Amino acid sequence: MSEVAVIGLGRMGSALAKALITSGRSVTVWNRTPGKAEALEHLGASRAETPSAAIAASSTLIVCLSDYAATSMVLDACATDLLQGKTVVQLTSGTPKQARQLEEWVANRGGSYLDGAISAWPSQIGGPEASIVIAGRESVFTSLEASLRLLAPNLTHVGNDISRAKVLFNAALAYFAGHWIGFSHGAAMCAAEGMDVAEFGETIAIRSVGVDITRLVEIADDLNINTAFPAFASDLFRNATDAGYGAEEHCAIVKVIRAW
Repeated sequence: MSEVAVIGLGRMGSALAKALITSGRSVTVWNRTPGKAEALEHLGASRAETPSAAIAASSTLIVCLSDYAATSMVLDACATDLLQGKTVVQLTSGTPKQARQLEEWVANRGGSYLDGAISAWPSQIGGPEASIVIAGRESVFTSLEASLRLLAPNLTHVGNDISRAKVLFNAALAYFAGHWIGFSHGAAMCAAEGMDVAEFGETIAIRSVGVDITRLVEIADDLNINTAFPAFASDLFRNATDAGYGAEEHCAIVKVIRAW
């Protein structure tokens, strides 16, 4: 039996699994596309053929899929008693409402649940720049704290309320959405005056946050607060992606602002 199973081996999930393996933890991995597990097998991971096998093999399940819908689809396909006595750590982007719903789902199947949000690039996982905020029962958090710190030394437990990690993550995202848009508006001003905007520096790709920013509209609806700002930000980032700038830096939204 392994100590941890990692479900989802995209760039972030693979980075999480690698950090655990190289730190000496026994790890089982599963991904819908089996080929993504090969590099981790070479490092010492055990590859499960199904999600059920991964859960059965481990006491702790770390999930890092595309969204909560994908998590539900994967877990729903497993036998209802598999999570009895196990702990699920959800590190997928989502909303506070989704975190509460998944906590209830796991609890109804006899499991414990932690919900977290990662503030790091995959390449930073396991290093001093990686941060994770985790919400959930303190006793559950304490039991896994040492393993979670292998992923992010800057690990913060933000309370028993399972929604708090997603609230804080998305609140910060709302701030950064405004920051990026303001930055890009400034870049448009510089370009209009014939100045070189390269000095604004590199940030990150539009498509890496576009879906998350769109989710801010859903969260505003859930909380019954005004959706004007997240809808505005979401439209700008979606327009930039639709225009073919998805792989470029966040400040590339200047290209749709400039052509408004």
